[in-house]
Amino acid sequence: MTAPALTVLSLAAGLHGALYGAYKDSPHEGFKLKRFLREIALALAVTLAMRTWSQATLGQSGFVLYLAVFALTRTATEFWKLFVRVEPQDGFRIPTQMHVVTGVLHHPLLRLMFGIGFLASIYGLWALFTLIPSSWPVSLRGLVVGLGIGTAEALAGAYKDGTVEGFYWRKFFKSPTFGAIGGVIAAGHTDNVGFLLLAAIGSMRMFLELLFKMLPSDYVPGKFRSMVGPFPEWLTRRRHFVIPYAITWLLYLVLCSHPAW
Repeated sequence: MTAPALTVLSLAAGLHGALYGAYKDSPHEGFKLKRFLREIALALAVTLAMRTWSQATLGQSGFVLYLAVFALTRTATEFWKLFVRVEPQDGFRIPTQMHVVTGVLHHPLLRLMFGIGFLASIYGLWALFTLIPSSWPVSLRGLVVGLGIGTAEALAGAYKDGTVEGFYWRKFFKSPTFGAIGGVIAAGHTDNVGFLLLAAIGSMRMFLELLFKMLPSDYVPGKFRSMVGPFPEWLTRRRHFVIPYAITWLLYLVLCSHPAW
């Protein structure tokens, strides 16, 4: 894939995450242009890093690269919020910073150590998935990879949210289910385990956010204490995010249906 085409995919992947974040959070926090642009800039930085450090990038389809950039961007954003960023927690029901049994973890070194453990767990899963025999059917390999990373995300979510709002099996099974679906879809586009893992994460996150957070008209992010945000005007204004968000989904479908691109 040419550099200009990959840049366009990177912009679209970053835009997808930025639009989603702006749509769900703007009634509670207002629209923050700096945060919106940060997501897009981060996607471009991720793409540059992939091209620099991974020769396997050159052999991947547009669909896989689109999802890989989105997955890495979301991972980097979550790492920043949980393990690095410092912000007041008074307005949140579920802390946005790493928390343990005794409460929010404030010590920067301890937070960073937990963050390194978070990244190490993803690396460990990748290493485990490389042991899958190449003789397995492509779909089965994708199913195992997607189910594995989806279950890992469900366990992390159960700890992060469940300690505050309780544990719900229906919520727990969302990530494994859509991780498995994402893995099976991605398996038809790449035989590289690393990119298969990233593409499964990307599809899983896109489907979960669309079906359970964007489409429900009454959805409110659980991290906020109030069901009604202090910026009610954005309940109307945020409709402007819907069309470009839908276009990023259309790109997903087009790329998925053209594996050779």
